[in-house]
Amino acid sequence: MWPSIALGGVLGTLARYYLQGVVQGRSAGAFPTGTLVVNVLGCFVLGFVARYAGESTVVSPEVRAGLTIGFCGAFTTMSTFGYESVAMLGDGQYARAAMYIAASIVGSIGAIALGAATASRLL
Repeated sequence: MWPSIALGGVLGTLARYYLQGVVQGRSAGAFPTGTLVVNVLGCFVLGFVARYAGESTVVSPEVRAGLTIGFCGAFTTMSTFGYESVAMLGDGQYARAAMYIAASIVGSIGAIALGAATASRLL
């Protein structure tokens, strides 16, 4: 199982690096849009895979672990979210930090629910 998790981790890391760079490059500024998009998208994928793979036989346990633990674990990160939030607060950008924290939390939880609901419709 660990090779699936390792491969998922490599792919998740590379996907995060690419997507975060593309999104952040298009939205220059102090707001960490790239991290927000990656975290919300990763939560959608996790919600979908956890629900779909958990209730069907289409996805093997190895692939499920590779996608959830490996890919989503490497693709999303709370450490970057925490760092960027503290940096904004330290710079006195309180409104921007509050907006980012709220959007990250609400967006991520909403994306988990939407991913799970989308998978339910396919089952």
